[in-house]
Amino acid sequence: GGGLALLVPGVMVPSRADAFGRSAAFGVGRIVYDGAWDLRPTALSRMLQAVEQRTSILTDSALPETRADSEALFDTPFVVFTGDREFDPLPDEARQNLQLYLRAGGTILFDSSEEDADGPFRQSVERELAAILPGVPFSRIGSGHVLYRSFYLIDSPPGRTNTASYMEGCEQDGRLLAIYSHNDLLGALARDNFGNWIYEVRPGGERQREMSFRMGINLAMYVLCLDYKEDQTHVRFLLHQRSWRVDPSGLP
Repeated sequence: GGGLALLVPGVMVPSRADAFGRSAAFGVGRIVYDGAWDLRPTALSRMLQAVEQRTSILTDSALPETRADSEALFDTPFVVFTGDREFDPLPDEARQNLQLYLRAGGTILFDSSEEDADGPFRQSVERELAAILPGVPFSRIGSGHVLYRSFYLIDSPPGRTNTASYMEGCEQDGRLLAIYSHNDLLGALARDNFGNWIYEVRPGGERQREMSFRMGINLAMYVLCLDYKEDQTHVRFLLHQRSWRVDPSGLP
C-alpha cells in the first residue's frame, strides 16, 4: 500500500497511513451508527481542502461512510464520529473492529455538538471507549500536548462553541488513539452549497473559525506523522517554516 512520506530537511518522516488503504492521499472516514451520525456533512471536505491548500499534503475527497463493524473502516487512517445526543451501545462486532483499527494505528475523532461538557453523547462515548480500549484512561488532553503544536500553535481547542476549554482522549504508548472535541469543531467549518457559513461561531467569531481550521490541520498532521513529536528540531521547523511537501519517493 502507499502512504505519504513527508519531508523535513534531511529527515524522512514516514506516514502511519501506510497501513491503511491503497491511496497515497490522506483520507478521512465517517462512522455511520444508529444515531445522529451525519450532523455536519460538508465540514470534512472543507477541512481537507484547507489541509491540501496550506500544507501541500495530498488529500482524498471521497469521505467514505462506513459502519464500525465493516472492513472498510481500514480504508483511511482517520475516522470521525459525530453526535449531539445519547446513542445505543455499539454491537460487539463493531467494538472489536474499532479496537483492532485503533491498535493497528488508526485514530478516531469524536466531535460533539451537544453543548454540554458531560452530556449524554459524551457519556455514551465514554461507555464505548471503556469497552473498546479497556484499561486505557479517557482523560483530558494537556494543553502542552503535541496535538496543539503539530503544525500551528493553538492555545485552546476551538470549534463552533466554547463548551469546554479542553479536549479529552485515550492515549497509549505516547499516541492518542481517540480524541474527543466538546466544541463542535466541524460545525465551525461547515458551509452550504453557496459557500456561506452554516453556523455562527461564538463567542469568538471569525477568529475562532480560523482557529478551528487550524485545529483540523493539526489533527491531520498528528495522524500522519508522529515520529517527530519529541524532536524539537522538527517541531521548530514545522512551526516556523510551514513548508511541508510530499516527497515523490514516498508515493506508490
